[in-house]
Amino acid sequence: MKELKLTYSPYSLKLKKPFATSKGIIEERKGFIIEVSDTDGTKGIGDAAPLQDFGSESYEQVESLLPDIKLQLKLMETDIHQSIFDCLKDFSDYPALRHGLEQAVLNFICNKQNIKIDRLLYLKLRRQIEVNAVIGFHSPEESAASAKSFVDEGFRTLKIKTGRDNFEEDEEDEETVKRIREAVGEKIKLRVDVNGKWNPDEAKENLTKLEKYNIEYAEEPVSGFDNIIELSKTVQVPVAPDESLRSIKDAVKFIKSKSVKYLILKPMMIGGLLPALEVIDLALSNNIIPVVTTSFESGIGRVNAVIAAASVPVEVAHGLGTPDFFKEDLIDNPYPINQGQIKI
Repeated sequence: MKELKLTYSPYSLKLKKPFATSKGIIEERKGFIIEVSDTDGTKGIGDAAPLQDFGSESYEQVESLLPDIKLQLKLMETDIHQSIFDCLKDFSDYPALRHGLEQAVLNFICNKQNIKIDRLLYLKLRRQIEVNAVIGFHSPEESAASAKSFVDEGFRTLKIKTGRDNFEEDEEDEETVKRIREAVGEKIKLRVDVNGKWNPDEAKENLTKLEKYNIEYAEEPVSGFDNIIELSKTVQVPVAPDESLRSIKDAVKFIKSKSVKYLILKPMMIGGLLPALEVIDLALSNNIIPVVTTSFESGIGRVNAVIAAASVPVEVAHGLGTPDFFKEDLIDNPYPINQGQIKI
């Protein structure tokens, strides 16, 4: 049994401009960089970036827990996954914190053994990942111009933040989607992300109106397992859970329901890379497509999301384009986007 020394430091990343969603405006992203080390000087780092409004614990909870954490790592060479789960068994209720601890421990093991994460976890990674661009709350004209610019840059999938207070009037959701579809044509895939803002009746009515724009899927149009399952049975637009999926148990429930075609996975919000990989395998074995997205975490934390996305063998765009939103990051972006793709 190896005891790991733990240190941490807080960080704050400012966005270039405020990013508006139906849950509010994001202007900065706060988190903690966690470092673990042993007596030989081997180190590993990870990112814990809670985002309470989107389903994790609070920043203050992580801050209060970090000073007293002691990690005991018993490494079983034949079962790395179980070794990590045993080490972090006390943190299942704190997904962002668990993400940071898990990432630091995995990074430590990789550094100790001088191997990369894909070899450590026996992952077969895609060498090229499709990425969606994200359009926040803007006027229809601004949104259409932004969409056209993204397409010119090589993006083939666009995610449109929806869930304004009024769906139908000018400069609101439906008009924005309409203008974007007109601007980019029919070959570009469009997704809408509602962040759970609509009630079931609104979601049914609004998604029915959006059918004519050929929407790939609607991300979290309503909140809660029962609401999502019921809605998926009554509309043509596929419904993809996001905030309502915050654990492996949640994923199993959605998969067993046989009512969803997509699952949105945020490693930071589900507790780390290993839980995300477990859900990815389970989803794929049930013909459900997992879409991996970041949570506006630092470049250190985004590495986990990229690895998880690269492990998905089917062709689908993932939500990995957040680096461009920050004024500065903690590290240089190890996975830049070119022509709407990331190369591993």
